[in-house]
Amino acid sequence: MRRRKNRKAIPLIYLSIVIVVALLFSTIFALIYSTNSNIINNVKINNIKVSGLSKSEAEQKFESILNNITEKAVVLKHGNYEKTFTLKQMELETNIMDKIYQACTIGRDKNIIANNYKILSVLINGQNLELDFKYNEEIMQSIFSNLDAEWEEKFIDNSYYIDGENLVIVRGKSGNIIDTDTLRENIDQLVREKIEGKHPIEIEIPVITKTPEEIDLEKIQKEIYKEPKDASYNEKEGKLSIHADGVDFGISIEEAKQIIAEAKEEYTIPLKITKPAITTSMLGEDAFPDVLASFSTRYDASNISRATNIDLASKAIDGTILMPGERFSFNAIVGPTTKAKGYKPAGAYAGGRLVEDYGGGICQVSSTIYDTALYADLQIVERYNHSSVVSYLDSGLDATITYGSRDLKFANSKKYAIRIGIKATNGILEVEIKGIKEGNEPEIELVSETKEIIPCDTKYIYDSSLAEGQEVVETGGANGAKSIAYKIVKKKGIVQSKTVLSEDSYNPMVRIIKTGSKEKVNK
Repeated sequence: MRRRKNRKAIPLIYLSIVIVVALLFSTIFALIYSTNSNIINNVKINNIKVSGLSKSEAEQKFESILNNITEKAVVLKHGNYEKTFTLKQMELETNIMDKIYQACTIGRDKNIIANNYKILSVLINGQNLELDFKYNEEIMQSIFSNLDAEWEEKFIDNSYYIDGENLVIVRGKSGNIIDTDTLRENIDQLVREKIEGKHPIEIEIPVITKTPEEIDLEKIQKEIYKEPKDASYNEKEGKLSIHADGVDFGISIEEAKQIIAEAKEEYTIPLKITKPAITTSMLGEDAFPDVLASFSTRYDASNISRATNIDLASKAIDGTILMPGERFSFNAIVGPTTKAKGYKPAGAYAGGRLVEDYGGGICQVSSTIYDTALYADLQIVERYNHSSVVSYLDSGLDATITYGSRDLKFANSKKYAIRIGIKATNGILEVEIKGIKEGNEPEIELVSETKEIIPCDTKYIYDSSLAEGQEVVETGGANGAKSIAYKIVKKKGIVQSKTVLSEDSYNPMVRIIKTGSKEKVNK
């Protein structure tokens, strides 16, 4: 009986020895790694080996990598359109410090057994920690918002505006819009590849084809319909009720549908306008006794086409009244700048170059109104910067418009009604916003800071009519910029707040030189 018991005890003794030896080696294994603070073997961050590095060594390694890639140019392309920027411009940030800390703590938990299991697992299978990327959202949106502004095949939605006693409906066009979610993913992927030592430069801008919906006449009729309303003003309370013309279709819906059945770009629907007995103009200046803000910019009055466009847009807006909470929309008031409305071809930005376009110059009107609204301390709802720096305002204080896609909108955030006055005479464009001061009005200061200058490139075009070595500048070119604009609020000269209005990126305009030398072109 004793021999049988001894035979059963032997395997248990061996098993105990194995367990003791395993625990001993496990403890030694854990102690070896616990006394070494370097990252364990087979660990990577974004496929970059960090095994055997100390925390500071890993930090230095990635600091060098990230500094190198953020300075390199990245090109967004769509057909012939290109926009160049750097990751530094977009203020790329990563969570590299968190990932390095995570790498340093692998296999260094309080539980020795769990540590050993984790270390062995990493040694066999490896572990790659993926970085997260973050960009300055203001700058990214500024870059994205201007990408499709100059595309020929861009999407334009259906729109309409009232011109006198007619409703003009403008049929939209199918086109491409930017797939911003995919574009962000593509930028992230480019950053990953650059970190890994690859050298991608270009990103094809992903697009989605969008088609305008069918024109909904019933919906439009409901939106424009108004009953006539008399104007009134309560002097004691300072409350103004502006007049409203009665507006309705002058023909039946069925007749209107016959008009839009034809394949055309624009349709004219006659309206029935009913005038009220008392209009706002009959109330005089009592309703708008105070100047809340005024601002002016200069333009070249000798440029007849541009001056004409500025004058037409100014006259369309002059006298606009906004009730408390009501929104101003530049595009809704001015409408499309067509030849039929008297607008002329004048300089406008397209593809990084100055081209002739109907309505060229009206962005100076929208920009001047934008600054005046800021000085009046009104709430800005929608605003876009130009693709290139403008001459009449500092960077970050401009406001571009494109009918059907980019608008300038702000709300009357005052207690009382306001009126916008605007005039363009002798090369001076002046905007004035009047209303009723609410007491202790703040002083507003606008400040623009250029954070970075983006140098323009020079492009040579061969011209056989020029002699060898002769050069003629076709386009002067201009540097781009990265800017930040602030709004400073003061009361009795003391700063109350300083807020960021926008962070904007402007493309450089290419300097184009015609040359009689083929060699210079080929360089």
